[in-house]
Amino acid sequence: MKHLLSVFLFIVLLPSTARGVEFDASLLSQCLALADNPADEALRSGLLAHKHIRLIDEALPTHRGISFEQISEQKERLQAYAAALPAIEAELPALAAQATELLDETAAPTELNIRIVCGAPYDAFGFTRDGETYLFVNLPMIAPDFFPFLLRHELWHVAFRSQYAAIAQNFEQAEQPLKRLAFIMLNEGVGQYYSFQRRVEPQIVYNNWAERTGNLFSLLDEKAAELAAANTGDEQDQLLWTAQAGVPFWKKWGAVTGAVITYRLKNKLGAEALRPLIALGPCVFLSRYQKEAAKIASWQPIPDSLVEAACAAS
Repeated sequence: MKHLLSVFLFIVLLPSTARGVEFDASLLSQCLALADNPADEALRSGLLAHKHIRLIDEALPTHRGISFEQISEQKERLQAYAAALPAIEAELPALAAQATELLDETAAPTELNIRIVCGAPYDAFGFTRDGETYLFVNLPMIAPDFFPFLLRHELWHVAFRSQYAAIAQNFEQAEQPLKRLAFIMLNEGVGQYYSFQRRVEPQIVYNNWAERTGNLFSLLDEKAAELAAANTGDEQDQLLWTAQAGVPFWKKWGAVTGAVITYRLKNKLGAEALRPLIALGPCVFLSRYQKEAAKIASWQPIPDSLVEAACAAS
C-alpha cells in the first residue's frame, strides 16, 4: 500500500490537457424526479443508466454506488440548483480566472468536462479517461452558495497540476513523508484557501480566529512529529490522508494549515509577489512563510524539519 495516498488524491486532483470547458447538467432533471419519487424503480434505473453515472462506474469500479436516500433528503437543495445553475455556468470564465490568480496567466484550464451528478459518495471528484479530464460535482452535498468556492478549489487543482506536473510528481513520489506533506500544504492549501476565502476576505468573520489558527498549527506540530516517526508506509499514508480529508475542516492539519499560510502570505505580500513563490514549489513557499513568521508574533511557525524536508533533494 505504499504511497496509496497519491492514488486516492487522483480521484480529487486532476491533470489537464487543453481543448475546451464543457458544463453538462443534463442529469439534474432526473435527480429532481427521483427526489420527488425516491422509490420509483424506473426512475432509479434511468438514473443509473445515464451517461454520467455509467462513466463513473467504468472509471471508478470500486466506488460506493449511488445513494438514493441522499437525493431524497436534499430535495430542496436540488430544486434550488434548478434555478441557480445557469448563473453558475455563466460565471465559469470568471471562476477560472480567480482560481488561477496565483499561477501564470496561461494556466487557466482550457479543457475540462464538468459533470453535474447526484447521489455520489463525494462532493467533488474527477479523473481522466480516454484523454479527457472530468470533474464531477455532486449537488446534494454542496450548498448552492458554496458551489462557486468549491469549483474554484477544483479548478485550481486542474491548473496547478497542468502547469507544474513535474513538481507534483517529484513531491508525491518522495520517500520522505514530510516532503509529501509539504506538497499537500501547497497544493491542497491553496485549494482550501479558495474554500474558506469568503470567511476571511475582505474581513475575517471568525470571532475566535487566533484560537482556531493556534490550535491548527499545534496540531500540525503534533502530527508532523507522528508522521516523521511512522514506521510503515501504511501508517504514513493514513496520517497524510487525515492531513487533508476524512476529518472536520479545522482538523485538516496539512491542507487547512496551508490555506492559512496562503491567506497570510497573500495578505502581506500580495498575489503578484506570492505567484513566484508558488511557482518554485513547496520549499520556497514554506521557507518564505517561516521567514515571515519569525518576524510576526501572531504567525505560528511550522516545524523546521518540515521546511528541511521540503527543500531536501529527492
